[in-house]
Amino acid sequence: MSITKECCTRPAVQSNYEPMGRVFDLDDLKIYETGDQSSKRVLISAYDIFGFHPNTKQVTDLLAKTGFLVTMPDFFRNKPYDATNFPPADRSVLIKWIHKMGNWSIVKPDLEKVIAHYKKQGVTGFGIFGFCWGGKVAVQAGAELSDDIKAVGLIHPSLLESSDFELINCPVIFLPSKNEPDLVPFQKQVQKRLGDDAAEHVRFDDMEHGFVAARSDFNDKLNKERVEEVIELLSKFFNKYIKN
Repeated sequence: MSITKECCTRPAVQSNYEPMGRVFDLDDLKIYETGDQSSKRVLISAYDIFGFHPNTKQVTDLLAKTGFLVTMPDFFRNKPYDATNFPPADRSVLIKWIHKMGNWSIVKPDLEKVIAHYKKQGVTGFGIFGFCWGGKVAVQAGAELSDDIKAVGLIHPSLLESSDFELINCPVIFLPSKNEPDLVPFQKQVQKRLGDDAAEHVRFDDMEHGFVAARSDFNDKLNKERVEEVIELLSKFFNKYIKN
């Protein structure tokens, strides 16, 4: 199970961004929703350890502008990792926190609840994308919730294992930074299981881990350009597999 040093040391970047979407309650689960509410295609965003961060909302807003309704559940129930105590002196503290707050047994029912909610609204196609820890969630959803989830996006993902891809049932796009280990073996696993067209891979060797979520710096010209590239790649990928 891989987690990079940068995942445990790079802090979130402060932002004054004003999100364009809305937050609503689905029972005890808060949802950030952005984009065309009449859309029949929903992308679920699995955030990183910093939760409902303005930078992550900005990324979801950008992706929503490409024609999707994008929804981001607050899996951590307004208790993301404490940014004031980051980075932790011992990375094991962070790992333990992730296993406690982001365990699949906790997250899966939330995802099922979100999917059921939107199906009642007439949504017919779902995809999921995740950052860092959220990438792990996205892969698990692509295996166990593939009756509804039809495509998976992994942006500088953490905690991935070969076993995560043994049961994957939908196409995957891998978008690692320079800090992630080589994800091509995982890409090949998906291709062997689902066909050569079922996995795409673009590595951003000039970007640090976290460059598309809470750790993104939209005041940095190159970082902003790379985020826009990721948005374009995700949009093309999800449009390919999630039809109206």
